Amino acid sequence: MDNYTSEPTDLVQQWIEQCVIDLSLCPFASAPYRAGRVRIAVCQSGSEIEYLQMLDTELGRLAADISVETTLVVAQRALSDFFDFNDFLSHAEALLETVDRESKLQIASFHPQYQFAGVAPSDVGNYTNRAPFPIIQWLRADTVAQAVQATDTLAIPDNNIETLKSISSSRLAALFPWCVENNS
Repeated sequence: MDNYTSEPTDLVQQWIEQCVIDLSLCPFASAPYRAGRVRIAVCQSGSEIEYLQMLDTELGRLAADISVETTLVVAQRALSDFFDFNDFLSHAEALLETVDRESKLQIASFHPQYQFAGVAPSDVGNYTNRAPFPIIQWLRADTVAQAVQATDTLAIPDNNIETLKSISSSRLAALFPWCVENNS
């Protein structure tokens, strides 16, 4: 069954450009994105099993294709509840443990209702990991290591929170419209 569609791709690209890059939530995102080295794969299915299968396929594809820097695998219809998504992450992480992938690839996660542990759902810091759909991102471990060596990555979360706090609530709602109905 073909689970790829371009329908949500535009919204994910808008999020990458306006939130991740323009707000500098990830200072390493711009170069590979502008170079066309970011793949966005969309799973239309509402099945967690089919999403997991697509994650595995995309993980293998990223491992084999050095022209792609990172892959975002979008769950268009699955895992809409954040806590279900958070529980599902252990299955995605298990994919890295097979065939010695974890030394080469890493995982990041995003969700419209993302909530850090011990933080209120309305805390603006949650927006650093809020995306229009549930997304699991596969990253190359060597790229992450280079970023850690080149930048004070420990300062990024605090910088992101300060950036988001400096944005008016109306602008935040415009940048993250999918969060307005879930969380104000």
